[in-house]
Amino acid sequence: MGSFRPDPNILKKHPNAVTVPQLEERSRLVGALLGLAAGEAQGAQAAGIDAPAGGELALLVLRSLSTRRKLDPLDVSEQLVRWFAGPPKKLPDVLRASLENLRAGEGHEQSGTLAWEDAGRNAPDNAALVWAGAPIGLSHIKDTEGLSDDAAALCRMTHADPRSVAGAVAVATAISLLVRGGKDGEEAISRASLAAAPFSDDALAVIERGAAKKPEQVSADGEAKGSVLATLELAFSALASAASFEEGVSAVIARGGDMEINGAVAGALLGGKLGKNQVPDKWLKLAKGAGELQTLAEALLKA
Repeated sequence: MGSFRPDPNILKKHPNAVTVPQLEERSRLVGALLGLAAGEAQGAQAAGIDAPAGGELALLVLRSLSTRRKLDPLDVSEQLVRWFAGPPKKLPDVLRASLENLRAGEGHEQSGTLAWEDAGRNAPDNAALVWAGAPIGLSHIKDTEGLSDDAAALCRMTHADPRSVAGAVAVATAISLLVRGGKDGEEAISRASLAAAPFSDDALAVIERGAAKKPEQVSADGEAKGSVLATLELAFSALASAASFEEGVSAVIARGGDMEINGAVAGALLGGKLGKNQVPDKWLKLAKGAGELQTLAEALLKA
């Protein structure tokens, strides 16, 4: 009885064929976006928030990345101004001040810095982790060169505190590596903390500390609420310890604090690690824009 011998050149003969590793990468990319949306929606429901802004801003950035094929800060800033001019929104003070600066005509290079200076140079807010970290990470799956620069530039548009910038760079780095998978995915936490180090030692420390804990051991409420450092520690603790998407994000949200932001960041990380099939359908029913997110994910894969 003859044995089957696969053709070692079959992929060269069929360059458009889809491989299993490609399917798995696609699942992780879609999982990161759907995880962000589902985690934010679940956290917002738990916190009693009707219209969280993070997911909307992430969609705004993703649309720009999809059409421009790269980060175009001017295009993003113009879209932010148009979004801000819409229906009234409940926003954190630093984000609102930065958007007011953009609307008043300040350049995107200065809008966040002016708000940070006005806040006494002490505003380590966490909001940009959602809309700056995750989209930039997903736009740099094929090539991580320039990832830190892009994440930092986008974050500084609204959040110039070095701890916030470090957090956006770390989340972007981790998501990019998680979606790539393999050895890159295994090294995502350690390389994310190293990427944060040039911007903030504090961010480096909380990522490393979080990776050694479970979410139940991390404080996210009280004085920690709204802090990028608390969100980083909590999200990376879930990434390091959770056996499933639902387990990890639920544990993060249960810690309180900015539940919608914490849930979104943990959801993006765990979705990027575990893939779209781990994101519960019952959570996605609460999420706005899930269909568009999947479409944008496909566009990023083709970019």
